[in-house]
Amino acid sequence: MMAMKRGPIGVWFSVAIAVLVLSLWTGSILGSAAAHYWYGHHQQEQGTLTGPEQIRLESELAELSAVQTLRLYASLAPQEGKPRDKNLLNEIEGLENLKRRSNTPEIKRVVDLELGLANVHAAMAEQQNSNEEMAKKYMQSAQVLFKSLGWQDYSEETLKVVAKREFEKWRHPRAKAGEK
Repeated sequence: MMAMKRGPIGVWFSVAIAVLVLSLWTGSILGSAAAHYWYGHHQQEQGTLTGPEQIRLESELAELSAVQTLRLYASLAPQEGKPRDKNLLNEIEGLENLKRRSNTPEIKRVVDLELGLANVHAAMAEQQNSNEEMAKKYMQSAQVLFKSLGWQDYSEETLKVVAKREFEKWRHPRAKAGEK
């Protein structure tokens, strides 16, 4: 008698497991279809870019990313000595190459700003190394760039203050703490 009571429980348990598995499988298929519909619907609401617009946007984003990467590399350099000078020169060279490659005026203005800041940093580094001639050359290049961007005050003192402030934003917290 005991064997008969266990039989129907086992059957009902197997049926319950089969229903659970079937509902999970159906739910995953329906959930996936609902997610695809929702994503497509929101993409249509937001609008899509045409091929040339998307290419232009991706190009501009890549150029902005390159500017930020160059700035980051220069800011991670040691605080004194030749390695930092080399990284500044690499940053300036990279920004000049990026400026030549860029086709959009908006990106060129961003590159000009970053190039001006890099030139000010290079001028300050050359002054620390007692190379006044190169420091003057870099500072004049920076002043020309800032003037072309429409700055009213592009004096040496102002540019040094701005460059130091911008450089502080990118410095690693350990480097800041080491100076205190």
